[in-house]
Amino acid sequence: MAPAAGSALFQNFCRSFFSSYCSLTVEGQDRVPKPPFIICSNHSSHADSAILMTASRLPFREFALLGASDYFFASWSVRLRVAAFMNVIPIDRRPSAGSLATSLTMCRDFLWQRKGNLIIYPEGTRSKNGRMQRFKTGAGLFALELGAPIVPAYIDGAYYILPKGKSLPRIGVVTVRFGEPVFIDSEVPNDLSPRQRRKMATEVLEERVLDLREILVSSSNDKTLAAAAR
Repeated sequence: MAPAAGSALFQNFCRSFFSSYCSLTVEGQDRVPKPPFIICSNHSSHADSAILMTASRLPFREFALLGASDYFFASWSVRLRVAAFMNVIPIDRRPSAGSLATSLTMCRDFLWQRKGNLIIYPEGTRSKNGRMQRFKTGAGLFALELGAPIVPAYIDGAYYILPKGKSLPRIGVVTVRFGEPVFIDSEVPNDLSPRQRRKMATEVLEERVLDLREILVSSSNDKTLAAAAR
């Protein structure tokens, strides 16, 4: 886990960045519950986790990111840079039963022992074009197994300020919309097979995030029309 000093330094930097360099608008922040909870979001930029943590208005030390083992842990240089500022729980992109169980155990400990919050990106990797990709069923598994409320979130503008393949951010406008927390276990019938439950849970999560995207798109179109009418 990241040291407290490093987490605080990163937190202060991000809050300053999104107040003076890139404008961050947050919608639905009052829907963020008391810890522990899981944020389930679209993923188009390495800035996404910083955006979500800043938007939550909670201390960064209370968050852990579920990150790909081959990216965050294969390289010692990347691992050391990230570990100094953020909590990252490793997960294999193609997990075995053993590695998946290990990741779940680490997530449970962070959520229920440390009373922390988890950030997951069900697309599995950053979007190459900014458009949201289909969610992978691992998201449904984690939602069902971990038992914490899921807060759907949609980030708009992160792809523009820091797309995949870029290392320096551009000035831009970012908007985050949080949805109502959902307890996935109550949304999925118990009489389904484990595989069917994971699939349905994933579909519920994807639908909630897509709904947030549609609200943001509609709001943006309304503002454009209003500006044009002046």
